[in-house]
Amino acid sequence: MPQKILIIGNSDGIGAAITRALVAQGDLVVGISRSPSPLGPNGPRHVVQNVAAADYPEIMRRIIVEEGPFDTCIYCAAIGSELKLPDLSQEAHVIEVNFTAMVHTLATLTPGWLEQGRGHFIGLSSLADDFYNADAPSYTASKAGFSNYLISMALKLKTQGVQVTNIRFGFVDTKLPKASWKPLMMTPDQAANHVIRCLQSKPMQLSVPKLAGLVIHSIRWMQSLRVWTS
Repeated sequence: MPQKILIIGNSDGIGAAITRALVAQGDLVVGISRSPSPLGPNGPRHVVQNVAAADYPEIMRRIIVEEGPFDTCIYCAAIGSELKLPDLSQEAHVIEVNFTAMVHTLATLTPGWLEQGRGHFIGLSSLADDFYNADAPSYTASKAGFSNYLISMALKLKTQGVQVTNIRFGFVDTKLPKASWKPLMMTPDQAANHVIRCLQSKPMQLSVPKLAGLVIHSIRWMQSLRVWTS
């Protein structure tokens, strides 16, 4: 049976790949992003909206009234900014897009899902949530908060019939990765396939690729040791 799915941040990258895959399998998709739809004007409904704007929660509520209820929401919106001192002007904006807007999204959907006794929220996080990055502190901090919040909400909402899934990706071939070394990089379509499978399995958390996760966790351990001994 086709699902009705809301995708936040689907104009390019993983979000666009997810949109194409879901439309191809017959699901009903509504997209929100700051750029036009990847499927053009003949695709499913798409709202051009900046998730960091003050009116975003109100736009969300309006879409839920007009198009809902949604079975699932997939939050894909993310940005990154390299920190070059003394300019910290983009740090708060990165956290607003990557973390705060996600919280607004879940907060807007949850009351309706609780009333129905069902619903599924999928958030795309990053393996970067597990280490410190002096060149992009706002990105790693936003993803650490993102992952922690979603797992905490998964534990809170599960008994009410609402499922929450946190997906931690390594490098995906989009415009976001800035590192010069990108091991085990996936294509957006490969990443989208993991998301599609989570629609059925509904895990609390998925980390892919696992090898990259182990490497990053080891880096975090060494960073922590350095901090403790400094």
